[in-house]
Amino acid sequence: MNYQVSARKWRPMSFPDVIGQSHVVQTLVHAVEGKRVAHAYLFSGMRGVGKTTVARILAKAMNCHQGPTPTPCAECQSCVEIANGQSFDVMEIDGASNNSVEDVRSIRETIKIGPAKGTYRLYIIDEVHMLSTAAFNALLKTLEEPPAHVIFIFATTEVHKIPQTILSRCQHFSFRRVPVRTITEHLQHIVTQEAITISPHGLETTAKAADGSLRDALSLLDQIVAFAGKTVADHHVDTVLGNIPNELRREMLHAVVARDPARALEVVWAVGDQGGDLHRFLGDLVEDVRSLVVLKISPKSLERLGLSEVLNREEEEAVTALTVDDLQRVFEILTQTQDHLKHTEFPSYVLEMAAIKVCQLVTLKTTESESHTGVTKGVKDTKTTSQTRAPQTATREQAPRVSKPVAAPRPKAQVSADPKSARSEGSSEAAIPKGKEVTHKAPLSIDWAELVERVGVKKPNLASYLVRGVPIKVEHGIVMIAFSDNSDRCRELMARDDNQKYVQDVCRTLCGTAVELKFVRLAKSSEPVKTIGELSQERHEEQAQNLRDRTLTHPSVRMVLDEFGGQLQEVCEDRVQEGEPQ
Repeated sequence: MNYQVSARKWRPMSFPDVIGQSHVVQTLVHAVEGKRVAHAYLFSGMRGVGKTTVARILAKAMNCHQGPTPTPCAECQSCVEIANGQSFDVMEIDGASNNSVEDVRSIRETIKIGPAKGTYRLYIIDEVHMLSTAAFNALLKTLEEPPAHVIFIFATTEVHKIPQTILSRCQHFSFRRVPVRTITEHLQHIVTQEAITISPHGLETTAKAADGSLRDALSLLDQIVAFAGKTVADHHVDTVLGNIPNELRREMLHAVVARDPARALEVVWAVGDQGGDLHRFLGDLVEDVRSLVVLKISPKSLERLGLSEVLNREEEEAVTALTVDDLQRVFEILTQTQDHLKHTEFPSYVLEMAAIKVCQLVTLKTTESESHTGVTKGVKDTKTTSQTRAPQTATREQAPRVSKPVAAPRPKAQVSADPKSARSEGSSEAAIPKGKEVTHKAPLSIDWAELVERVGVKKPNLASYLVRGVPIKVEHGIVMIAFSDNSDRCRELMARDDNQKYVQDVCRTLCGTAVELKFVRLAKSSEPVKTIGELSQERHEEQAQNLRDRTLTHPSVRMVLDEFGGQLQEVCEDRVQEGEPQ
């Protein structure tokens, strides 16, 4: 059987042939040229990056009949024997199976014997970290002062397991992961020589699957060719590697851009129907989003990301449509979902919820940013109402008291609208008219923070629905709260007779007058405003800051802080007596 796997057939035979380890090659070449070769080397790095290969090339460089030379001839008897693994002067030892003190003692005995044909005798110990502690100790003296004709080369994938006493006696070279682009170029060279037809995308996918290991990439290429023959299509590559088709990944990304949760769910279901690994699919999505964030910030980072120009153009829509903040939010949700998948019995359900969340997250972010102007306009008139209460507030500030942040009135979105324009209950939609000033005969004043708090006393679930509503109209005895399509279920629950009556009674208590409460659907054409939850949160933060400021200016508090050089850490309601600040 004359067939050789690609990893052996295309193994580098000289220093210039080594792929992706130029920093190691350059140092060793200069060492050989300057006759400064050390007696012990330690090569560390992940699997399949060239540690043993470079060790063999160094052995040939030292024992070539024309050497020592950085360019061994590959034709003399010594070079041929080393290349074929038949040289008596190059001893390759597996550290995993020869890890005892007795094995090291046999090495100590044989190093006294000079080289058979070459100039040096080299000991290449692979997976040296597998040696026992006693074996390492037995090797110390020999490693520190070996015979002049002996060179040790250790290779390991776990350098942290090597004792410091060994590390200090070796020159350490750290082999790097081979970049995706470098692996892709090498694979392209091989398939050209082998007359194999495969697309650049297929080669890049194979290179990514190798995860920095050139040997793994060659092994995967052999497997793909064995499956598909000399003509390889992209779907052949995906089948062999167990990849989720790129079309599904792009479809998910487009669903996020389009803010279409239903479309995202279909992608998750399609992955499951095809027998795809949900963990792997999620990992691919994390990688895609991370690449988009980096590309958004640094468009010239294609090479570092290992992306081709073709792949970059495929993702151009998402790069253009989504902001960096959007992408970072999506990235955070996906990485959190990865952790959840590890500990759940229902991975498909977890991924479905994450898909819905990332689609709605972008919508929420956009709504918040676009609604700022609309809310500002909507609360202008009510700010005047708040100012009329300022004298009462000033009286209380003489002796600040810590209380729940619900006392002051909250600016409200007051909008004049023809009652006919807002159809109530299940099928109604409310739009915010633009450019129309309103004269309020009997303006209502509702503290949304207090409304949420009072509703939540007896019905906390109802309060959680209420905070998602948008105050559209607060005037003439009518309180109209709209819900977006995403919160349609909340609107239906709020519109139930018992729930609506309960909230209406709370509003009547707050306003001191009869109130007609309406829950409607927010029309897509309407100008977005802040939700009740957002208005309540702002009110809480505002009152908390005002309370802290008043407390800091109180003479008693100021005196204590100045006397002891302290700082006010917290204003706690439970510790406050009537009329006194914390």
